[in-house]
Amino acid sequence: MNVLVANLAGVKVEADGSVKHFIKAGSRWPMTIGKSRSVDYYPFPFWLAYTLAVLKRDTKAQARGLDGVVLDLTGDELLKEIVARKPGLLVVELASLTLEDDLAFLMQVKAATGCKVVVCGNYATVTHKELLAENDCLDFAVRGEYELAVRDLVLALMDGGDLSGVLGLAWKGPDGVVVNDPRPLLADLDELPFPDRDDFPATIYPDFTLYSPCINILSSRGCPCGCVYCQERHVMYASPKYRARSAKSVVDEMQYCQERFGARQFYFDDQSFVVRKPHVMEICEEIMRRGLKVPWTVMGDAMFVDREMLAAMAKAGCIGMKFGVESAEQSILKTIGKPLDLEKAKQVAKWCKELGIRTHATFCLGLPGETEETIRKSMAYMEEIEVDTAQVSKAVPYPGTPMYKWAQENGYLTTTDLSRFDGMGSSIISYPGLSAEDIDRWYAEFSRRVARKKVLKYLFEPGQSFSIMAEMVRRKGLASLLKSLYTFVRRAF
Repeated sequence: MNVLVANLAGVKVEADGSVKHFIKAGSRWPMTIGKSRSVDYYPFPFWLAYTLAVLKRDTKAQARGLDGVVLDLTGDELLKEIVARKPGLLVVELASLTLEDDLAFLMQVKAATGCKVVVCGNYATVTHKELLAENDCLDFAVRGEYELAVRDLVLALMDGGDLSGVLGLAWKGPDGVVVNDPRPLLADLDELPFPDRDDFPATIYPDFTLYSPCINILSSRGCPCGCVYCQERHVMYASPKYRARSAKSVVDEMQYCQERFGARQFYFDDQSFVVRKPHVMEICEEIMRRGLKVPWTVMGDAMFVDREMLAAMAKAGCIGMKFGVESAEQSILKTIGKPLDLEKAKQVAKWCKELGIRTHATFCLGLPGETEETIRKSMAYMEEIEVDTAQVSKAVPYPGTPMYKWAQENGYLTTTDLSRFDGMGSSIISYPGLSAEDIDRWYAEFSRRVARKKVLKYLFEPGQSFSIMAEMVRRKGLASLLKSLYTFVRRAF
């Protein structure tokens, strides 16, 4: 059997000739990235890449991977690639943002190849029954973590076996859609092979990249927090359980990527790398024991770290940490399930600065309880906290999350059109006293202040930014650096 594991096309040419580029698999927030190709953010599609690696290891199928997003393919270009590869089974994630286009594309694939199609990911997990019942082009759907379920499906199809034993699978039986028992979360992450980085080319996924090539890596899955908007927590894992890989496995992967792909940086894209102090300390100790000299950055959280942990991270090569603030209103943080102490976050930013760890803080507008006053409070906090960079987004209540159910029940959604559930689009949340238009207006102002903070950082602390700017010149040229600086200055002032 030929199996193709694919991230569906990331480019759409509209009827008027305009072009949209999308971020899909691998992103916690599916989004459009404007009219031109972004070179600053392409998340690695970990679930697809792990699935491909498992298929190559555990089955005799001819398994290949293809990323239509990072390769900047249109639907027509991707269709030609799929037809040429003649898959018997196509494995894809569906993004709610591009659902209509993706389903239409899969109809074309079915007509052109006759292959079977299995859909996975957040949206397929939430709506598996409806998807299979309403779309002739789909044959199977997998709920939640899907690497081992897809493997078992492939083995069953190759052996002509009974599909009813494939945990996590939904499929079309003679009497309608059959939903098998759920699959428990994988208990030991070390059982997984390293994600496939040959067909999903390791070096072309920039995310928090300070030195290129930067390789994305995971050391854990899950998060004990219950943030109401988080799809991983409430949909893919549906559990607060936190699972960590062994330090040996993690550093083995780092060494492999350094030798195989020439990694000059790693980015740990865990939900939160720093949840368990022993896990972090063991990885740092293993890196230093082996003398691994590659800088790394992490997705972290201010509420889990202390200075001892950060010092160990810095000593082992950590040069950057992202962390979510989301709001400077403590009651909002409590409502959304994020146990962050705002004063602790300021202290963490100071510790990182002392230790040479660059920091990036994220904020989100339109969360439950948001008002114009809480937005002003968050902007003031963003300007006060001593981080190197920041970003702001708009809350998107994706289907399957508690925030979606809450917004729907209270009439706060302005639309049910999934193509507008866009992390970079107009707000789809409207509250009494704070309309969607208000949120968009405040977002523009917040974004201006974020840009101004970055410009001032470059102007008044050039020493801290020089190495990053030098690396950008090395990768993209002086003209690209000057263009970026001009863009930020224009946004800021």
